[in-house]
Amino acid sequence: MPVQGASDRSLQAYLEGVAPVFDIRQLDIWPWLPLALFSALLALWYVQDVIATLRTLRLDPRPGLPDANPLVTVIIPARNEAARIGACLEGLARQSYCIFEVIVVDDDSSDGTADVVRRFAARLPSLTILSSKGLPHHWAGKCWACWQGANHARGDWLLFLDADVTPQPDLLAALVRRATAGRDMITLVPLIHLTSFAERLVLPPFIGLISTIYPFDRVNDPSSPLAFAIGQCIMVRRDVYAAIDGHRAVRGSVLEDMDLARLVKQSGYALEAAIAPDLLDVRMYNGWTTLTEGLKKNAVAGYRSGGVRSGLMGLRLGMMAVMPWNMAIAGQVLPLIGGDSALAQTLTLAGVVLLVISALCWGVIVRYRFRISPLWGLLYGLGTAVYFALAAQALRQIRSGKGVEWKGRVFTR
Repeated sequence: MPVQGASDRSLQAYLEGVAPVFDIRQLDIWPWLPLALFSALLALWYVQDVIATLRTLRLDPRPGLPDANPLVTVIIPARNEAARIGACLEGLARQSYCIFEVIVVDDDSSDGTADVVRRFAARLPSLTILSSKGLPHHWAGKCWACWQGANHARGDWLLFLDADVTPQPDLLAALVRRATAGRDMITLVPLIHLTSFAERLVLPPFIGLISTIYPFDRVNDPSSPLAFAIGQCIMVRRDVYAAIDGHRAVRGSVLEDMDLARLVKQSGYALEAAIAPDLLDVRMYNGWTTLTEGLKKNAVAGYRSGGVRSGLMGLRLGMMAVMPWNMAIAGQVLPLIGGDSALAQTLTLAGVVLLVISALCWGVIVRYRFRISPLWGLLYGLGTAVYFALAAQALRQIRSGKGVEWKGRVFTR
């Protein structure tokens, strides 16, 4: 035993003399902690958006007809939609639920929109064409068209459709089934067809930003003040529409859909939003020109409507799009200016890992929401930057008094 004790003491003396003793207190982790936490936060946001996308309420076709059979009035405001309204009316002519009437309000079109509509008179016996009267002062054109259509409606439910949407055969059946189960207003987000490079680049991050500002679980929660609707498809109970004074209450709004939803919810009525890619679809824009006009029209009004929440979610998306690139580039530049090599390697690694995570997550989102190749997730960050540039340009035009143009009309606020 004494021999063993002497041996242990000799070994301890040797280690103390030649081997460094590791003390965790000597490890300075503070310079690395902010980077680690920020990287973890970004990764969490990417995954969080995927989960939110996959969990979004979805309305799908179901076999059979609803038990209730109320009369639905479909109201379509149309301004120079000759090239696209035919697909909308064709879809309505093929509906499985047949208790409905159609009112098309021709909003001073100059391209023969009314002539295209008249061709469907035999297939849609309940079709009515209204020529919009002169636009009153302080009214937005779409609000005025919708209001006129509602005043001619006979239905228990009013379904506002944009002229460029294509309804699938079970749309009305699904809406009636859902609405008569205790809802007062339902809005459906269609499958958005992205055909051109510009559409595939910019629209996914634009729609993604809206989804984070207005998550449907909160929109559909009666205890939450958050409200959302998309004008492409809004179905509202007629007596509720009358109680909130309909489009007349939001007559000057560019985002009349959002303002209507807010009024409905503030008045204590049940609002529900869902995606419905198999019930209706749309191609919102047909290239760069119409895309920039449409997004610039909505950008400023959308920011003002969303308030602080819009700004915070925009900042969040901006960081998700830019910071991984910034980290990867900074990691390459830092050694060139005499910076710490260990920090440079860590920044590069973190940036590359976050770029991979973002591409994978955004790829899942664009595939699920838009049914395009997940490889477009690689350009999601670039599309975000392009959208923010368009929004900034629109804000400058508004502030300068020039305004933004949409379908021949200029919006200055």
